[in-house]
Amino acid sequence: MSQTMPVMALLLAGAMTVLALFLCWLCFASRFAAHAQNWKGVVPPFVGVPATLFGLLMTFLSQDVWDANRRAYQAVTLEREQLTTLSALSSNHGIDADVILRAIHEYVEAVVGLEWQAMEDGNQSPEAEAALNRLTSTVSGAKIEPAFQRALLDAVIRLRSARDQRLAIAGAFPDDRKWAAVLIIAFITQIALAVTHLDRPKPQLLAQAIFALAAIVPISFVASVDDPYAPPNAIASDQLAQLLERFPHK
Repeated sequence: MSQTMPVMALLLAGAMTVLALFLCWLCFASRFAAHAQNWKGVVPPFVGVPATLFGLLMTFLSQDVWDANRRAYQAVTLEREQLTTLSALSSNHGIDADVILRAIHEYVEAVVGLEWQAMEDGNQSPEAEAALNRLTSTVSGAKIEPAFQRALLDAVIRLRSARDQRLAIAGAFPDDRKWAAVLIIAFITQIALAVTHLDRPKPQLLAQAIFALAAIVPISFVASVDDPYAPPNAIASDQLAQLLERFPHK
């Protein structure tokens, strides 16, 4: 599931082709063919049982993946917004903004340079955590009006919440158990199609080929974006990296 979409589709097509050819050989050319023919008579609607389960599992999994991607984008956007807010507030109220800007730069540098790679494995960066703690200490220790300090601290709290959400999504996806269930049910559906086509090999292969095409398309598309922060279709850190130019290290 970590492959590019074309490679993933080819791998799935290969696996389902091998299974289809094996089932056809087992039913019509192997020494067990005579025993397999004794199972003739399974009605075609029987295929609807595993096929329906496959469709339901694929639907639920797709919803999880799209929702995770939506929340992943929102987390990065919120993180950028709070960092921008911290900069604007510190610059517009007459305090020494350089200290806060340096802390913001260090945090963004740690996130973009270290944490984004760590998130590919569902981990966080200790350096980013330390930089965020320093930013929090810098804001909370600033000698400014209490009301203004509360506004800065609220922005830091929202920043920490956005980062926690980003890390939670990176650690929760992909869910291999859900994908295993989808693939197993897909293979079981192939077996069901073979069982309902024991009369001739060509109709059996055609039925499995049609189902394989119908299954490979959604599996490949959804799996290609299953992990929002991991290649090949990872959410880029560009939104945060652009802040490095706005908050140069001094």
